[in-house]
Amino acid sequence: MYKKSILILIFIITLTTYGCANRREMPREQSPGQRVEQQREDRLAKSDQEAVEENINGYNLQDDLKITREEGSEISYINQEQKDELINGLGPKENNTILEEFRSSLPVGINNAIDYFKYNISFDYFLITAEEGSTIRETPTDESAAVTAKESLEKVSLLHRVEGEELEGSNIWYRVAFENQGSVNEGYIHSSMGTPRNFRFDSMKQAIDELNEQLGQGPLHFISNYKNENGTPPQRGDAAIDEFGYRVYHSAPAYDEANTESNYRYIPDGMLVRILDETGDFYHIDAPTFGRGYYVPKQYIDPNVTLRELTHVVVIDRSQQNQGAFEVEDNGLNLVSYTFSTTGIPGEFSYETTLGSYKAIQKRDRFEYLKSGTQEIAGYAPFAIRFTGGAYIHGVPVAYEEVEGEMVDPGFIEYLHTIGTFPRSNMCVRNFTSHAEFLYNWMNVRNGAVIVIE
Repeated sequence: MYKKSILILIFIITLTTYGCANRREMPREQSPGQRVEQQREDRLAKSDQEAVEENINGYNLQDDLKITREEGSEISYINQEQKDELINGLGPKENNTILEEFRSSLPVGINNAIDYFKYNISFDYFLITAEEGSTIRETPTDESAAVTAKESLEKVSLLHRVEGEELEGSNIWYRVAFENQGSVNEGYIHSSMGTPRNFRFDSMKQAIDELNEQLGQGPLHFISNYKNENGTPPQRGDAAIDEFGYRVYHSAPAYDEANTESNYRYIPDGMLVRILDETGDFYHIDAPTFGRGYYVPKQYIDPNVTLRELTHVVVIDRSQQNQGAFEVEDNGLNLVSYTFSTTGIPGEFSYETTLGSYKAIQKRDRFEYLKSGTQEIAGYAPFAIRFTGGAYIHGVPVAYEEVEGEMVDPGFIEYLHTIGTFPRSNMCVRNFTSHAEFLYNWMNVRNGAVIVIE
């Protein structure tokens, strides 16, 4: 009897232990829309694991690598703190008049929360565009002593715009600063040698504020036609883009009226819109980027998948070839990073990065791309965030190398000398690889957006 009682007790303990070990936490209650959205994200993550994109390079990648090798990867600008300290101690030199002092700062409503420091640069800088580079001189005259020589496409920090000796029809010079072997130096460069640029945080903030105002009216939807998966849009002749520069591929037709005989334009995959109502087979939508309403066939919008809250946003400035990343808080915007970038160039085999507000659709640790005009895989891009069609924010592209008849990955490339100069990619937005990795780990795709401004 005693042995039987012991056996029964052991059996009960075993059942109890097994039940505890296999008990699963009950999932939190989700609305039907949230469940659909989660299912869609799961499908995206699974279906795109092996996705291959078009050639993402507007120019031959080897050209960018050659420029980088020839001109080195020296980063010679100084950071914002160094620039502020330097400019406070400077006055005009003999024989020149200061016309403008470059003191860009974060506007009210943007908090300094920088968390990426590899390329800690000043907000105002000068891009050297002269093909043979340029000499920085002690005073704004061509005969003054040389301080240093800088290569084409280098960037130096901007201090002042001044009057000096007239050269090539202009008496405008720029006083600039740069780092040289751990010390900060300054001098003058003639305006014909390049172009001044800056991080336009005011414009970035305005773009984010406008998107937040739209979200204040309710959740936003977005166009979904990655690789024409929901239907090939109509096309007029052989034109690959409409009169506004938006591609037929990866897009939906946006009609003026609720019929396919009316005039239309293309509205790209990922672009944020709002469903106003529905008419037959069409959604009547408002497209904030375009500033008006259109009618879009229903297959191009999933009404259950939306952007409900904006917490993470990257703003890309095509005109300056730079970008900022922001977290949206109740007390304003937190700037977590700012750096150079390279956008798409329109060409025979490439397209510009189109303006507008887009959903951050998905993240991929890498994706492969094809050699132009073929189905041959040429290489890959690391740490990618897709925001429209096959366009991503990503790190420096890597071309596979052939070794003994096999294609081999040579490993990540951190830097290209052409990043932050002029458009050179095919729709995508190139970043230094370390910054692309930072964004990849930081971005919340559920509540994230990408905005392209000019």
